[in-house]
Amino acid sequence: MIRDLRKGMNAVTTRAGWKPGEITLKVFRHTYTSARLQTLDRGAPVAPWTVARELGHRSTEMVERVYGHMGQVRHRGEHVAYKVEDFADALGERLEALQTGATSG
Repeated sequence: MIRDLRKGMNAVTTRAGWKPGEITLKVFRHTYTSARLQTLDRGAPVAPWTVARELGHRSTEMVERVYGHMGQVRHRGEHVAYKVEDFADALGERLEALQTGATSG
C-alpha cells in the first residue's frame, strides 16, 4: 500500500530538474481544474458546479474564486489534454533531461 506519494513524486521531479517538494500533488489538482474548465460537457462549456463536484467541493465558491477567469478562455476541447508541445518552451532543459534519461536509462 502506498502511504506517501511525495517520495515517488520527488524521485520523478528531481530527475526532471526540480527541487524536492517543488512539484506537489496540489499542482496537479490545480492544473487539472484549469484544464477541465476549458472542456466541453455535451457541447457546452463545462459548468463550474460540475468541476466543483469532481473536486469534492459542496459549492462552486472555491472554483469561481480561484479559477473564475478560466470562463474567458475561447479554446475549449472535448477532453482534458496536456500536450507537451504546448509547454516545450517553458520546460526547456527539464524536458530534455527527462527525454535523455528515458533513452539512456
